[in-house]
Amino acid sequence: MGVMYTRLLVFKTKLLIKVLRMLGKNASALPGLIVERFSPRFLDTALGPVQDKIVIISGTNGKTTTTKMVVHALRSSGARVVTNSTGSNMTRGLISALIDDMTLSGTLRPTDWFVFEMDEAYAPKFTANLSIKAVLALNVLRDQLDRYGEIDTTAKLIGSAAQKADQFIYNAHDPLLHKIAQSVAGKNVHTTSFGVVKKLTAKLKNEQSMFTKAESAGTKADYVLSKSQENNGTQQIEVVSEHKNVSTELPFIGMHNALNATAACALLAQLSPDTYHKQFVAISTMQTPFGRGENIRLNNKNITVALVKNPSGFTHNLETFVTGQKPDHVLFVVNDRFADGRDVSWLWDVQFKDVIPKGTSISCSGIRAYDMALRLKHDGYEASVTTDVKRAIERLMSSSDHDIAVIPTYTALYEARSALSRYGGVPRIW
Repeated sequence: MGVMYTRLLVFKTKLLIKVLRMLGKNASALPGLIVERFSPRFLDTALGPVQDKIVIISGTNGKTTTTKMVVHALRSSGARVVTNSTGSNMTRGLISALIDDMTLSGTLRPTDWFVFEMDEAYAPKFTANLSIKAVLALNVLRDQLDRYGEIDTTAKLIGSAAQKADQFIYNAHDPLLHKIAQSVAGKNVHTTSFGVVKKLTAKLKNEQSMFTKAESAGTKADYVLSKSQENNGTQQIEVVSEHKNVSTELPFIGMHNALNATAACALLAQLSPDTYHKQFVAISTMQTPFGRGENIRLNNKNITVALVKNPSGFTHNLETFVTGQKPDHVLFVVNDRFADGRDVSWLWDVQFKDVIPKGTSISCSGIRAYDMALRLKHDGYEASVTTDVKRAIERLMSSSDHDIAVIPTYTALYEARSALSRYGGVPRIW
């Protein structure tokens, strides 16, 4: 397709993004979907000249949080970074982010780094015609079995993208990622690993540690989380490597977030070897990504919103925001739309027994509210149920409960935050 056609398409799509945002809508997918339909090779054409500046962050859990850490750190040192900041991580989301940043004439602005959160299934499609700077792989866990099948399939998808990168940064405690690293190392891909010290491995959650007593796989990592200390909603961490020890304070808690920060450190060290320690410290000033342990104060209530979408992530958030924080009320919001995964049988792999403190009020909402309530009842908990998310939030806001944890699946996150916004200022996602 001609240059003029592409410019006209970009111009019209930029106008669409503006209109959607004026209407309060999410402009992170539809514009990209339109461009993908009328210009299938748009990404290859636009990013081909800058492919050595592209970084993708993939894996089952932690993509959004880790991407925001890396972007915030790079920008702290003056780098110009383009990213899919809303977490729309399929190719349509990347296209929307690119178009939003382009000039009206459809050209890329001078940019230091393109850092994209990437859905595992789309990573090999994205890299089919691009040879990129780096792939950061966080973990491979069971997630949306109706889309991916078993975890070996997910690992193969990440491995395909890793072969097209100069650098592969991976979780040394994940056996499947460790195998990928061994494979691509023989194909002129530089590999770097991250992990935790042995005393912290018991706090990790992966397919092996959740269902067996086997010790986490992997050899000693190149970048190691040596300390994680939580205090009043923040977390002081230290990462050790053969080059230097670096510390920062994370503005959120949870061992999974500490490991994500270690991953970010390992990636930053490859992108900015001379300044990464200063960039890493800057992570302390970033805001908590929406729905990832986000704290919202409305009507004198403290509300924590923590996204879940698979057994390990659910377990992490229960331990961090329910067992650890002891809220007065927990609202679970479960949907089964495409982005959530249509199969919700994974809820039965989450252990609730003795995890939710006694005396905690519990409610369930969303399309699969009754499935969630049944799962809780099986472990001895009673929950009130309404499939109407607005009604569930209304009941919460009119209750006497002060500290509240809202634990939604992906599409339910947007519904819950929208319902909460009726009661005060909830930060906009876009």
